[in-house]
Parts: sequence; structure tokens; C-alpha cells
Amino acid sequence: MRQIHLMCLFGSVMQTVNTRINTTENVCFVPHCTCNKKQQSATCTGLDYIPHVPRFAEKIELTHNNFSDVNFSRWFVSNVTNNNIQEFKLIGNSIKYVKNDVFVDFIYLKSLAISDEKQLNVTSLSDALVFVNTTHLKQIHLYSNYWKDIPFNIFKTISLRKVTSISLEENHLSLFTFPDWYTELKNLKTINLSKNNIIGLILYDNVKLSVENIDLTRNDIVHIPSFCDKMNKSKVPKLRRLILNGNAIPYLYPKCFSCMPSLQSISLDANRLTVLRNNTFSELPQLKKVFFQFNYQLKTIEPTAFNSTSLISLHFGYNNFRFDKTKNNNSRFNAEQIFKHTPSLQCLDLTNNYLPSDKTTLGLMFAHSEEMKNLVLQTVGLRKLHPNFFRNLTSLEKIILQGNFINSWAPETFANMHSIKYINLKNNLIHALNKSSLPENILHQLEKLYLAKNPFTCTCDLMWFRNWIRTTKVDLSSDFPQAYTCNFPAEMRGRLVIKYNPTPESCKQSDPFIVIAIILSSFAFLVIIVILLAYKGHTYIRNYCYIMRLHRLRKQGYLRLNNSDDFEFHAFVVYCDADREWVHSEFIKRLEHEQIKLCVHHREFEPGVPITENIDKYMNKSWKVVIIMSNDFARSDWCQWECDYVQERRRRQGKDACVLIMLKAIDAYHMTSGIRSLLHTTPYLRYKKGIGEALFWQAVLNTLRRPLSVPPMAI
Repeated sequence: MRQIHLMCLFGSVMQTVNTRINTTENVCFVPHCTCNKKQQSATCTGLDYIPHVPRFAEKIELTHNNFSDVNFSRWFVSNVTNNNIQEFKLIGNSIKYVKNDVFVDFIYLKSLAISDEKQLNVTSLSDALVFVNTTHLKQIHLYSNYWKDIPFNIFKTISLRKVTSISLEENHLSLFTFPDWYTELKNLKTINLSKNNIIGLILYDNVKLSVENIDLTRNDIVHIPSFCDKMNKSKVPKLRRLILNGNAIPYLYPKCFSCMPSLQSISLDANRLTVLRNNTFSELPQLKKVFFQFNYQLKTIEPTAFNSTSLISLHFGYNNFRFDKTKNNNSRFNAEQIFKHTPSLQCLDLTNNYLPSDKTTLGLMFAHSEEMKNLVLQTVGLRKLHPNFFRNLTSLEKIILQGNFINSWAPETFANMHSIKYINLKNNLIHALNKSSLPENILHQLEKLYLAKNPFTCTCDLMWFRNWIRTTKVDLSSDFPQAYTCNFPAEMRGRLVIKYNPTPESCKQSDPFIVIAIILSSFAFLVIIVILLAYKGHTYIRNYCYIMRLHRLRKQGYLRLNNSDDFEFHAFVVYCDADREWVHSEFIKRLEHEQIKLCVHHREFEPGVPITENIDKYMNKSWKVVIIMSNDFARSDWCQWECDYVQERRRRQGKDACVLIMLKAIDAYHMTSGIRSLLHTTPYLRYKKGIGEALFWQAVLNTLRRPLSVPPMAI
């Protein structure tokens, strides 16, 4: 027994020792350092020296230490050079100068990163790179240092080695030159020059780079760099990806992209382009992807702008381009030609542009897109889906129609999509789906159908859809069933569609012939009753019409002219919420100081009462109506409704019943017929801060105090 107890005790002790050993292998034993054995990394911060770290650490990061007064040399980093360091990062350590020998012992180094070292002498770094062991070195990242200039030959010493990536991101470089020795960097694939102030690239005539990716995002480039030599041969024959996002490029033309025979992807997001010219990309024989997004100034697309037989993917989202408008009677684009010359196009993203819902335009746009597989029409303002929109998209596998105003479609709309697997109709205005909404063969092949966040009407018409979502194996999105809720009727609002359970009796359909017979019989009976009453009581009807006519004439022509004493308020103020600050801080404050009593909805309206009832009640209590107009006012549906209400008062009481104030000019896009009619028939005051502002306020007061001059109406 004692032997057994001793063995158990010994086993327990050994297990504890092993647990402690395994635990301590993940501990750095140094304050301000953290280690991760799984990731083979060590990170130290807040020190003034470089400590010993566990031997498993092959990735070392020294971040935000204080090395400003340190002799940053081979001796200073000796505590970590016994490790097989493959990644070494220096971030924000206030280093001012490095010795030539600092990287000599990093013989396994694959990646060197120096970031946020704003005080570092770049020349000393260039000298130190001479002694870097380049046997394994593949990546050099010198980013976020805010250097305005770097030595001409900073990378010359590592020529003919294995460096594949160089990053100079987020510095303050204004010009970047590729001297002839860059040609010797045979393995260089990627150059990152993003987030600088570069206005241009200079490539020597005898330079021929092996680079495949150049990133020039967020610089000050106005013209596309030329990659042609004197013989019109390419200096970048292997370049596959060019990124020019966030620059200041105002125009493009075919010769911009000459001498890039291998280019497959080009990104031109967020530039200053107003026109896409014909054959812009036709000089790129291997082009596969074009990213052309966030170009808000784009106004015109010429017919063959996307001419490319190799183009597969076009990302044209977030340009706010109006495919539904014309400019100066000339089309902004040619619906039939725009994608006709991209026969290989498989992926098209038009998110956040404006597409028309007419029967022909979209059909023409996609008439030549037989190879299309992925179509994104998210938030494009579509209100209807006509069958001819997608009749030629026979290869389509995925379509996204999220965030539009679609409420229904014809059964044949998706009939030609023989390969469709994914349909996204989230955030639309769909009230119900029935058995004919999607053809049976489409339902069988679908893998994903997203219909979340639609205002479903939970009546008997939804029974087929309710039953289908309970049994289908189609993916209905990750927010199913929570985002599939009833919106109508009111007593069902918020209930999950999947839990909608009407009784069979309530959904029993009536015989349509019986219903029609009842309606016709009721109508015939009503007609007979009306004829009999008219025959028997025609004298009374004539007398009643005469009395009503007298009442109308008395009301319109012989009432005394009212004044402000007859009303509770001098004026009812109509404005939109976007102009609230000016209305409350300037307009109301000034006029009420002049003893003008104003009715303002946020102050006077009764809570809990419908807004239309409040408007009707308090507008009748007001002598006049003040309308404060702007672009935001023109876009507001409530303001438009109030404007129509005011028109009726103006017709009854004359133009003096309304006081129009133009706070901000309304542009042509937002001008409605109601506002235009009001402006043409009623004088208005224009507000402008500064000189003449006092005259504006005096004119407002005079207009509000002027009596109504409604003449008697002639009989």
C-alpha cells in the first residue's frame, strides 16, 4: 500500500512539474513583454533595452520603447540574435541612428519592418542594409515613417536576392524614381507606395522591372505613369495589378494604359473623373478586373468605354451615376452599347447608382450579357422588375437586389435563369410570395434566397410562403427567422412569419361566381332605389341643390375679411427638420421679439394625436402660413403634403395668406411641380446673411402684418 501511495504521489508531483514547465514556456520572464508560443512571437514595449526572450520566439516586435539615446548597434540587439528570428519589427521606438552592423547577425531574417520611426536617419538605415544577410530576406516594410525623401540607392545592396515585396507606405515622398539597378531585383513582385504625396513615377529608359503589383493608393497623381520605353516596349512586362485609388486623375484615354501587356487588374476608385472615354481599357489585352468606384463626379460614359474582350469583373459601385437621367437632351450613356463590347463579363457590381425601372433601359443594358454569373444591383432605386430585364441572363448564378423598392414581379421574370443559385431580395417592399412568384424549377435549384426585413402582410395570401419556409432546405440567411416578421395587419406586427397560424375556416375561399352574383344584384338594387328616389323627390332635390349653392356663395363671397385678432396665432411655420437650427435660433427668436406669435409644430402639437390632425387643427388657428424652403424641404414628403395643403388656403384667401421664404436655393433635381407653381404665383423673400439682412427681416414683418385682401367672389 505504501508503495502504491508513493507511486501516486510521485506521479502527481511529476504532473505538477510538467504543467509548470509547459506553462512557463509561454512566459517571457521579462516585464513589459508578452509571448505566444503558438504564434512563436514576442512583443516588448516601454523599455530602454532589448531583453532576452524565449528561444521559441521567431517573430519579435519592439514597439513604443525608448531608444532615443541608445547606440542602436549589433551589440544592442545581441540578446535576441541567438533566436532564429524570421520577422523583426521596430515600431515607434524613437530611434535616431542605426549602426552599419545592426542587422549582421539576423541570418534567418525573412521580413524586416520599420514603422513610425520619424526621427530615424534614413541614410544610416541605407548603410545598415548593406550588411543585411539576404539569403532568406523576402519583405522590407518601411511604412508610416513620414520620410520626405529616401536615399537614391537604398535597396541597391540587396539586388539579385530573394526580396519579393518592398513597402514605403504612408511616408511623405513626392517623387519616386526607379534607377537602372532595380532591374537586378529579379524576384521583386510587389511595391507599395500608397499614402504618400507622390505626383509621378520616373523609370529610367533601360529599366525593366519584374514587379507584378504596384500600389499607388492615396497619392497626388494626376496623370497615369508611362511604362513605355523609347522603342514603345514595356518597362513592366509582368505587371499584373495596378492600384491608383484615391488620386486626382481627371481623365483617361486608351494610350494611358499602353505597354502593360500582362495587366489583369486595375483600381481607379475615388478619383476626379467626369467622363469615361471610348476604348479606355482596350489597350490591355489581359485585363480581367476593373475597380471603378466612389467616382462621384462622373457624369458621362461614352458607348464603348468598357470595350474589352477579356474583362471578366467590373466593380462600378458607389458612383451615384444616374442611369435614369439625361443631360441637355443627350444621354449620359448608351443603354444598348454600354456592356455590348464586354462579351466575357461575368461579374458586375452597380451598387449605389441610380437605375431606371422602365421596361426597356435595363433590358437593353443586359441584352448582351449571356456570360454574366454575378450581378449586384443593391440600393439602385429599382421599383419594378419587368420580365425583359433579365431575359438574356441565362448563365446568371447570383443576383443581389437588396435595398430597393420592389414589391412584386411577374412569374416569368426569373424563368430564363437556368443556373441561378442565389437571390437576395432583402430590405425591399415585398408583402407576400405565392407559388407562382418563382418557377418550380428555380425553387428546386436555389441554394440561397434572402427575403429578410420585408414588410410581410400576414393574411391568407401568405399561407403558401409560410408553409414553404417551414419545410424548405434553401438557406434563408443567418437572420432567419428573426428578420422575417409580419408588418400588416397592425395586430400582427412584429410576429414571426413562421409562427403565423390562421384557422382553416378563415382562409376558406368563397365561390367566385356567388360573390360576383351578389355584387351585381346589390348594384342593380341600388340603381333601382336611386331612380325611384329621383323620380319621387326631384322637387326636394332641386331645392336642396339651391340651398347648397347659396351656402357656397355665402361662404366664398360674402364673409367679412378676417384679421389677426380672429386667430390664436399670427402664422403657422412650415419647415423641414434639416433647417431646424436656423428656424429656431434666428427666425422664431427675431419674430417673437417683435410680438409675432408663431405656431411651431414641436412646441404646439398635441402628443398622441396624428400629425395630419394636428396640422389641420393648428393651421386653422393661424392667420397666415410661413413656408421656409430649401433643397431639404423639397425632398421631404411631409413638407410636400403641407405645401399642397397651403395651396388650398391660398386659393381661398389670396396670395397674402402665404409668406414664402427661400432659405436655400432649390436645384432643378428637387424642384417639384407643386413648389414651382407656388413660386410662380406668389412673391417670395430670399434670405442672405450679411448686407441687406436687415431689409429681409423688415420685409418679413411687413408681410406678416399686412391684412388679407380677398375680394368678394362673383356669382
